[in-house]
Amino acid sequence: MTASVWIALCLIAAQAKQPTLAPATVPKSSGTEVAQTIDVGQQLDEFLLEAADGHRVSLREEVADRQLTVLAWTSVGCPITKLLAPRLGRLERDYRGRGVRFLGINPNIQDDAAEIIEFARNAEIDFPILLDQQHVLTDRLAVTRTTEVFVLDGEFRVVYRGAVDDQYTVGAAKPAPNNDFLIDALEAALAGETIDPERTDAPGCLVGRVNVAPEAADITFFRDVAPILWSRCIECHRPGQAGPMSFLTHADAGGYAPMIAEVTGSGRMPPWHADPGVGHFANARRLTESEKRVLELWAASGAKAGDPADAPPAPLFANPQWSIGRPDAVVALPEAQSVPATGVVPYRHIVVDPGFTEEHWVSGVEIRPSNPAVTHHVMVFLIEPGLTPQQALTGTAAQEGTNHFAQIVPGGRAIELPAGHAKRVPAGARFLFQLHYTPNGTATTDQTRMALRFATDTVTHEIAARAVMNMGLAIPPRAEAAEFTATSTFKAPTRLLSLMPHMHVRGKSMRIELERAGSRRALLDVPHYDFNWQHTYQFAQPIDLDAGDKIHVTAVFDNSAANPHNPDPSARVRFGEQTFDEMLVGYLSLEAPLPSAASGSFRK
Repeated sequence: MTASVWIALCLIAAQAKQPTLAPATVPKSSGTEVAQTIDVGQQLDEFLLEAADGHRVSLREEVADRQLTVLAWTSVGCPITKLLAPRLGRLERDYRGRGVRFLGINPNIQDDAAEIIEFARNAEIDFPILLDQQHVLTDRLAVTRTTEVFVLDGEFRVVYRGAVDDQYTVGAAKPAPNNDFLIDALEAALAGETIDPERTDAPGCLVGRVNVAPEAADITFFRDVAPILWSRCIECHRPGQAGPMSFLTHADAGGYAPMIAEVTGSGRMPPWHADPGVGHFANARRLTESEKRVLELWAASGAKAGDPADAPPAPLFANPQWSIGRPDAVVALPEAQSVPATGVVPYRHIVVDPGFTEEHWVSGVEIRPSNPAVTHHVMVFLIEPGLTPQQALTGTAAQEGTNHFAQIVPGGRAIELPAGHAKRVPAGARFLFQLHYTPNGTATTDQTRMALRFATDTVTHEIAARAVMNMGLAIPPRAEAAEFTATSTFKAPTRLLSLMPHMHVRGKSMRIELERAGSRRALLDVPHYDFNWQHTYQFAQPIDLDAGDKIHVTAVFDNSAANPHNPDPSARVRFGEQTFDEMLVGYLSLEAPLPSAASGSFRK
């Protein structure tokens, strides 16, 4: 057993004796009264906690010229905390000369001291981060989520509690904050003025603790929970992948048990946005109600580990090189792309010439970011010989969507086509990589690569793309539900394999329907579109389309201030590539028989 596992198990054992505290209550532990929780306007008593580096820190420790104290609750794995951490580091440096002292508080049983020290170093945090894994201070202030911050005056009264600012919320990010709550509170307090607001809601992750239900359920990690997490979650939630925390081990997942129960119970995870009453999809990522209940009971009954012998076989992951096997060609970005620690990164478009002097038929495609933790998605478009990159983005091929070649999204898999099926890449073609990066609190780089496996047998069916889109969007300012449509008519029979809705941050919903002989039926309904998840919905049974059939796409956009993703409700928004523009696209993946079989490409 490793030291980190042992520490986590010891902490879990200790925490199992302590109940969950709700805000503004007087909780009990084994019949013993504890102090009333502290709120705005009340004075915080002295505390003494150990910092991650081992030294002990007191609230009332003498600091020259101190006028205010900021307490900031942190978490190593919470994505919002990771984004805000560099900002807290900068604010501390900005205000230390003005008599403001910052202290971080980490209450999570799953975060060990070494991880916290590295977290602080990556975020350039110079102030100490104190360990509160017994939740003494956390419960005294009724903190339930990270990152929440408190401002204390010179007498240690709470004068502000809540969010650092409003740039980041769950699943949404603005280019910059509209309200700098913490800065405003500090400036007002230093000037002796009234703080308004004195309380805001702090979004983020639930504090990692162990809750004990009155009647503990017999649910354990190894026997009951690992089969769910390992089959449904660790595709993303493991080291080096897009998930912000790992669920591979009990030491990893135990402290996140309440958060896991919350996001699975609400349907936020696993991400899947199709209405279950419309269509049947082979790649659906939905938990059953019984699976959700297991996770809920595990969190409520103490997140017990159980017997490792009860665990299912250890999960096997894709080949660290390429899951499609040995590629015939690898197309890589010419240089690494820098990704800042925070903020919103506009789409980047990089053209790569693979140097193909002959036509190739491709049966396998795998896109691998070198840094999936910050790569929201990658879309690759084919630039036919003789076209410019701009024509590839806006010309006929783009308008019809026929140049859409491949994409990767969080949790996405490689494209492996059945025998006789392939995508065509003509001689002299180039690839246009559209890259969307999402900062996670640490400045880093990415150099995405795409592996191609050529068909070795006779190609009988070409896999092609089509886009049903409306490039005439003009979404009115502040519109809450602006509806637009697009239609495409098929001139020849084909087979529909999958659908991929695509809008930007104002996208609210999308419905895709098939019209045949004047009658319509829904193929896909996404009632709550989420730009953070670019799903491809793969039909369990492909749909045969006849000549004359039509595909209708109906999209609704929310350009109001109530949309937390909206960068500018006052703008009239038109079709465009960047996230502050909008798109209405229904990508279709189609299978069509070739008039005459194409010969397979040779292997180099």
